[in-house]
Amino acid sequence: MWLHDVVDDTRRVLLESDELVLEAPSFAPDGRHLVVNAAGRLHVLPLTRSLRPDGPLAEVDTGSIRNANNDHLVSPDGRHHLLTADGHVYRVPWQGGEPQRLTPDPGSEPLRYYLHGQSRDGRVLGLTVLSGRLGSGDVIRTNVGLLDLDSGELTLLTDTTACDGTELGPGGPGEGHDDRVWFNSELRATRPGHSQVYRVRPDGTDLEQLTHDERVSWFPHPSPDGRWLAYLAYEPGVEQHPPNLPAQMRLLDLADPRVGTPALPVHVLADIFGGQGATNVNGWAPDSRHLAYVEHPVGKGTA
Repeated sequence: MWLHDVVDDTRRVLLESDELVLEAPSFAPDGRHLVVNAAGRLHVLPLTRSLRPDGPLAEVDTGSIRNANNDHLVSPDGRHHLLTADGHVYRVPWQGGEPQRLTPDPGSEPLRYYLHGQSRDGRVLGLTVLSGRLGSGDVIRTNVGLLDLDSGELTLLTDTTACDGTELGPGGPGEGHDDRVWFNSELRATRPGHSQVYRVRPDGTDLEQLTHDERVSWFPHPSPDGRWLAYLAYEPGVEQHPPNLPAQMRLLDLADPRVGTPALPVHVLADIFGGQGATNVNGWAPDSRHLAYVEHPVGKGTA
C-alpha cells in the first residue's frame, strides 16, 4: 500500500503484506486511521500525525457479515464503518458490532448496490446500482444512484448499462461549493469497455466528460478540498476493472481552466500492477495532499 504526496510527487510504502491481499484504502475523517479490505473483512491501520503506521492492522468485528467487498467508507463523524456485502450497503459501529442495512429492498426488480461515495454530512450515499438478474442472460444495467438516508429515496442519475465509481464532490448534494457527482462510464464509448470519467449535478444536469484519451479510466476520487482528481487508468482495450494488469494512478488539476476539454494535462502519479482493489474508494487523506492506493506486484506476469 503506497502513500503518495501529490504536491512533492513522491511516494513511500505505507504497508506491505504477503499474507493478506490488501484492497481499497480509505481514511477515517480524523486522518489517523486507514481502513482496508482483506479477505472479506475490514481492517484498521492506526497512523501517527506524520501518517506513518502506529501499530498493527486490527480486524473489525462486522458481526454476521463475513464477505464484505472492497466498497467501504467511514462515516463523516467517524462513528461507523459503511460497507458493501451481498449487494447491499450496511452500517457497523466503528468499534465493531452487528450490521444495520441501509439500502432498500429490491422490490419487483432485482437490484444490487455498491457503495462508493457519501456527502460531507453523511446523509446521502453515492451508489453504483445494478439491475437485472446476474447470470440469467438479462441485460445488466449499471447506473449512478443517490440514496437519501433520511427519506430512503433512491434517485438514478443515469439510464445505461455501464456506470460505476459513483463519488460525491467535496460539497455533496445541497451543500454548496462543489456538489457534483463523479463517476466512470461508457456513456460515449465507441467500443466496448472504453470507460471515461464524468461528472454531473445531483439533479442530472450539466453532464461533463473529464477524460478524453485511449486509456480506460475508473474510480474518480476528488480530493477533500476540491483541487485534485485521482483515478485509475488501464491500458487501451481493457474491459471492466480486472486485477493483475498494468495500470496507472493518474491526477487531474481541477483548478486548471481547461477542465472538461481534451487539452487538460494528465499527470501520471505512478505505473502500478494490479487494478481491482487499487483505489475502489476514495483514498485521499483529509489534508488533500496524501493519497493511498494499493499495488499487487506478487501477481505480476500471471494475468
